Amino acid sequence: MRKNVKNNFMTAPDDEKSFIKYETMDHLSDVRLKVYGKNIKDLFENAAEGMFSLISDLDNVKKGIKKDIMINIMENADPEDFLMAWLEKLLYICEVEGLLFSYFKIKDLKNAGSQNSISAFIKGERINPKKHEIFLQIKAPAYHNLHIQQDKKTGTYNVEIIFDV
Repeated sequence: MRKNVKNNFMTAPDDEKSFIKYETMDHLSDVRLKVYGKNIKDLFENAAEGMFSLISDLDNVKKGIKKDIMINIMENADPEDFLMAWLEKLLYICEVEGLLFSYFKIKDLKNAGSQNSISAFIKGERINPKKHEIFLQIKAPAYHNLHIQQDKKTGTYNVEIIFDV
């Protein structure tokens, strides 16, 4: 397991507790990330941030390149299908265009029969080997044991994602 990945916390107003966004967990051969969100959009944004934090130090990734993303998803998709499509698309853009991202905003998640889509806005910059240390080469997120859960008491979401490296 990589030791230099730091867990990331979301600050909250004084009357609320701080909220952890994601944390790395031990896994035999791949990398496992536990992700938390106050709602489903927040969970997806935190999953993307967590995934890119495994790739490089996000404190060194400027937000100069901005991209709107639209992902259309198959009929009868469940939330896990949406999450996989989102993370796979981000990895594809990273690999093909040579970009790292450090800002993720889900604008809309539509799950209405045949009208399934994710609309998002992301920010990042071109990979610069002099500036960005690449920690891991992630091949893909895995469906293995993937299950988005909602805490009935708090309403918050969490998911454990295994990444093939």
